[in-house]
Amino acid sequence: MKKIIYYLFFTIMPISVFGIGGFGLQLGQGSFSVEESYPVTGIPGVTLTNGAFNGSFALGGYAYVDLIPFVDIEFDFNAQGNTYDIEFQNAVGSMPKLKFAWVSGNTYTTVRKKVIGLSIPFLAGAQLHAGAGINTHSTVPLADVDMVKELLGGDLTNSPESLDGALLAYLEDDNNLVSSTGFHVQTGFQFKLLMIDTFLVYRHTFAEMVVPNAKSFGTLNIRLGFGL
Repeated sequence: MKKIIYYLFFTIMPISVFGIGGFGLQLGQGSFSVEESYPVTGIPGVTLTNGAFNGSFALGGYAYVDLIPFVDIEFDFNAQGNTYDIEFQNAVGSMPKLKFAWVSGNTYTTVRKKVIGLSIPFLAGAQLHAGAGINTHSTVPLADVDMVKELLGGDLTNSPESLDGALLAYLEDDNNLVSSTGFHVQTGFQFKLLMIDTFLVYRHTFAEMVVPNAKSFGTLNIRLGFGL
């Protein structure tokens, strides 16, 4: 009789450790490469160089709701970035090398579904899930020829002595951020012990004007939070 009660408790009882939702923080690593670029100036001896960088580091948060039958709704946000060098020179001189940051602020809304799950009620559980959704991005642009020309008073042959300060101010201005939207697919593994919630999530984002010269990029996220 005890064995029957034990079996019913762990297999039929509807209450699960995964509860109704959760929230927490996440760290991420972007997987992509941006090559060094040389925008065409059209003037001999005038060069603009944006340095190369590999991948990005991301920090953000997440929340999900597990109240809808068959699927979960997840929302997360992050800021990702990396550093690179900007150089400019003409016949008059060279701009002091500017070490700057490529940064993108991103939001993701995902509908996900459990693929495989194992749960011990009230104690622990694990799930493999997959999902898809939409995303938005606000990204700091790379320096381009039109931008530099404007900051030099409309002439690329003017002295670049103070260009680094003007360029820095321009790139840091929120009004000059590039906005874009896209969609994504993801898969993840979730493990929960009591109220401690952990995730390992791989996501592939399809969005232009985020990573320079790329139409998509991958991200691996590690999450730690609380389940409700």
